[in-house]
Amino acid sequence: MTNDLKFLHALASIPSVTGKTLRTLAAYFPSFEEAWRADEGILRNAGLDEKAIAAVSWKRPSLDPDRELETLMRASIWLIREKDPDYPATLQEIPHPPFLLYGSGNPNVFSAGLPIGVVGTRKPTSYGIQAAEAITETLARAGACIISGLALGIDAIAHRTTLDANGATIAVLGSGIDDESLYPPPNRSLARRIAESGGAVVSEYPPKTPALKEHFPARNRIISGLSKGVLVVEAQEKSGALITARFALEQNRDVFAVPGSIFSLSSRGTNALIQEGAKLVSCGEDILKEYGIDYTTKSAPEEPLNEHESFVMNILTEPRTVDDIKHLTGLDTPIIIASLSLLELKGRIRNAGSETYERIV
Repeated sequence: MTNDLKFLHALASIPSVTGKTLRTLAAYFPSFEEAWRADEGILRNAGLDEKAIAAVSWKRPSLDPDRELETLMRASIWLIREKDPDYPATLQEIPHPPFLLYGSGNPNVFSAGLPIGVVGTRKPTSYGIQAAEAITETLARAGACIISGLALGIDAIAHRTTLDANGATIAVLGSGIDDESLYPPPNRSLARRIAESGGAVVSEYPPKTPALKEHFPARNRIISGLSKGVLVVEAQEKSGALITARFALEQNRDVFAVPGSIFSLSSRGTNALIQEGAKLVSCGEDILKEYGIDYTTKSAPEEPLNEHESFVMNILTEPRTVDDIKHLTGLDTPIIIASLSLLELKGRIRNAGSETYERIV
């Protein structure tokens, strides 16, 4: 890191100093060191508002730029400015790009393959989980870089599936990326795994910044901005995932959506996106074809089913328990249990918990 970065980071660490403030300072001062040392009158001449001037004057005496930079380096956190050559090219294309990005992990991951955003509800159904896993795995194995927000639900599933497929993934946060601030706390270990596996965890907010409600729409514009296309897997009519999709459209990105049941609240948002022109996706290959990538998932031929297995399979149009199946088929319980076990072994169904079985998409 250059000497001037320590003053940039010190200024960015002051509450009320936003990306807009930093851009104003960069336009007026030849260096951030001069901005750091400027008095209130000069800051006012530079165009800062009174709130930012008061914040700088109040906080500056308690900050040591050298110590703040040392803290970053000890935590293996890097900083990329908008004008730096390794700043993500896709972010330079969007309105209001982040002035700087804090990151941990691999700073070169922004150029690692086709960047695709994957977002969705924090409370997915079993269908949404299966769809996210299947589509993301195909994308990751084909070399796509999966970008999401580390939230509970679809975001975390997308990150984990990519890592399990030995792919690259980027998590964009609405908080600082340090352990103390990182949100949500249950996904801290996932964030570490991403950073240690060739991916990156990034944020436009400095360390020690808490996750505030207003940060997440701003975070969403970065997810879509880093991506060539954004896939929405399950979203209610009003959700953060739909905000990301709106940003994607404004940024001239492709929007993809997984269709769902008309009776599912979790699919109302995605179904509405499809009605509005989003591209319907049923597998990862659908997305790859849009970018001229010919990739076919090779799988072994499915094993044939016997009469009882076929009977049970036809009943599983939705998740059902053994008692449900017995009521609908009239088969004896031992036959049902044996059929379910064989169907699981053949990879056709899975136990969804509470002795409920469902088809694998």
